[in-house]
Amino acid sequence: MLQGMAAPQAYTQKKLYWAVNLSAFLGWLIVVAYLTYPQSDPGIWLMSAIIGLPVSYLVSWSVVAPTLRKIMRHPISWARAAYSGAKVSLLIATMAILIGRFLGWLESISPNISSQVGGGDRIRSIDGILTPYGWLMLAQSTVLFILGGVAIALILRAVIGPGEAPRHSAFTDT
Repeated sequence: MLQGMAAPQAYTQKKLYWAVNLSAFLGWLIVVAYLTYPQSDPGIWLMSAIIGLPVSYLVSWSVVAPTLRKIMRHPISWARAAYSGAKVSLLIATMAILIGRFLGWLESISPNISSQVGGGDRIRSIDGILTPYGWLMLAQSTVLFILGGVAIALILRAVIGPGEAPRHSAFTDT
């Protein structure tokens, strides 16, 4: 390839922006729907929009956008979309788990904090340390989060299309 020329892209910059913003909104919608499913109070949806949408867009533009920029250099098949959605959501879930477990560890070593999340047979954590039931619930929510990421990626692929194969030619100046 000639130096100084931009590499051909399978998708336009406009489609990249559209994909990142749509993934942020769909990610927020899936998380909020999962967390608020038993409740139908409109106040919860309003508060989750006020707090959650900015967080969702921040995460999407800081984590998802660089990954999408790399992925969208080439046409995206359905299988590649599903794999990429799983990979990105696994990355986000891993970061959240690491932060959560670090904060739980800090809580466990503090002599001034005593806590228990859950009750009866469904105690999730004691003093910041997950119980076996807590680990099970963490695994379940992580799998659901990753499946949500795959669903978002497949929706994005349906919206942005397969892309165009970049044309490489050593004989043209354009």
